Amino acid sequence: MNRIASHLAAALLALAAAAPAAASGRAEVRWAEPSHFTDAGFGAREIERTQRVLGAHIERLAERLPDGQVLAVEVRDVDLAGELEMFSFDQLRVLGRAPDRPRLDLRFELRAGDDVLQRGDAVLTDLAYLQRGVGMRRGEPLEHERRLLDRWFDEQIASAAR
Repeated sequence: MNRIASHLAAALLALAAAAPAAASGRAEVRWAEPSHFTDAGFGAREIERTQRVLGAHIERLAERLPDGQVLAVEVRDVDLAGELEMFSFDQLRVLGRAPDRPRLDLRFELRAGDDVLQRGDAVLTDLAYLQRGVGMRRGEPLEHERRLLDRWFDEQIASAAR
């Protein structure tokens, strides 16, 4: 009986290895003059981190698209949630003051091969960002901005994918 089970397991492994991997869409992310962004962080290191975190998040969202579809996104401006304030030689990000809501300005195009399924501009913002999903991503970088991208993708992009 053990011999049959081991042969069956070997056959299942061989079938799994021969099966194609699940295909997914992909993203192309471009950044329009990050040095001119409203607030992408304090200094070059934080701006680079903002680009890395948001770019990776857009790429993960695009993986949900059908095989062969490409989501091209140009990030034209970033204004992170909160305001930077100086406290005895340290920079702290303070949340909850108006107007400190997160805002992302995007130009995008969703393509399937040579067909453009959707294109446009989007300014993503959420005035009630502190009341939505509190604690869902607590401690993760740029949680409010990533939530903006999630909502935009679910409402605009996923519905246009075919």
